[in-house]
Amino acid sequence: MKTHDLALMGLMVLSTGCFDVIRSSSQTQLPEKQSHFVLMGATDDAARRFSELFSKRGFQVTDRQKRKNGATLYVFKGQRTALTTVTGTNRFVSGTTDTVGSTFYVLLTPEGDTTKAQLFGKPTLNGNEVCSDEYPAWVPDCVEDVYAGVAWNGREQVTGREEAETIRGMLLEMELSASSGPGSPVVTAEPQTTEPAQPACVASELHEWRTANAVEKKKLLERCRQESKDGVQAADSK
Repeated sequence: MKTHDLALMGLMVLSTGCFDVIRSSSQTQLPEKQSHFVLMGATDDAARRFSELFSKRGFQVTDRQKRKNGATLYVFKGQRTALTTVTGTNRFVSGTTDTVGSTFYVLLTPEGDTTKAQLFGKPTLNGNEVCSDEYPAWVPDCVEDVYAGVAWNGREQVTGREEAETIRGMLLEMELSASSGPGSPVVTAEPQTTEPAQPACVASELHEWRTANAVEKKKLLERCRQESKDGVQAADSK
């Protein structure tokens, strides 16, 4: 690095405070398994569906890469907001504007008549993707770390929360849509729990049980057994 570059960096640190690295992603806020969907139809159907959903949110497809096992990786990018930071003293004031956006990676893998979709999102600062400490193997390696001032007012925008909420919102929108054709999520039925059958007659709950002697109680028990048996047979015959 040249001397004047070092001097400039020193001036920036003095004027705006200390810098540190930003390392975040959707996975910081959203468990990996909640970023996996199974969609009906082929990968092209899923790609069109995601392109529609991302486009509505201001993110456009910028790249497509073929991967192993017939999988395809799509990249969506877009800007979210512009933040202006004003610094200075009573005698001198300056302002800088930073653009915050997102990059989403979507891996679509064919699985029979369905498509497995895996999503991963990262914030961007002035067009540069931030790195993350952990990321799936199918996501391209990070180019270089992105730094920001410790007191920068845009830190809440680069935590990975916005990307996680975008992924959650898209899944919810797909689940609520009336469509059940290609590009729609596969709905897995919840396991049904069967309640134990209740006897139709419980002798001890009968009004006569309180005042009955031993012989009468035996008769009440036999009556309840017969009623329960008759109820089971009637149910089986339906």
